[in-house]
Amino acid sequence: MKKKIIIAGFAGIGKTELAKKYRNVVDLDSSDYAYDNSMVQHLSLERRKGEVRPSNPNWPDNYIEAIKDATSKYDIVLVWDREDIIKEYLANNINFSLFYPDKSDLNNYVLRYRNRGNSENYIEMKLKQYNERMLFFNKLNVPKTILKDNETLEDYLIRNGYPLSKL
Repeated sequence: MKKKIIIAGFAGIGKTELAKKYRNVVDLDSSDYAYDNSMVQHLSLERRKGEVRPSNPNWPDNYIEAIKDATSKYDIVLVWDREDIIKEYLANNINFSLFYPDKSDLNNYVLRYRNRGNSENYIEMKLKQYNERMLFFNKLNVPKTILKDNETLEDYLIRNGYPLSKL
């Protein structure tokens, strides 16, 4: 039997790269749902992150519906880990697991962010958010996985026998 899972993952754990490599994995990057990106279409997805954009009036309902739809089509659904949307997952009975890096690995994440083209503003914001998110995550009664020693999400899933179907 296949293990199906929704993963709310911290930025930089490898969600987007995982979805690019496997057909049974989808990365529902929230920015397409949360924001009006019409003014930043010329920027790459990673470059858009950290840019100020108007909110999408259909948020968060459009994202919750996309998650529900994706769970019927994919074995692994990758979603946002922000506090407000996690509260929406809980309110909508969406079972998920949290994945995030060990604090000792944050310097590796700075390199990952730079290598993928994120702005320095975004990097600074993510480092600041880490401690805030950990306080919130620790209060949640959901499965949690801490990635250590520069481990990626793909490394973890392979090591733990999750089904990954190469493209």
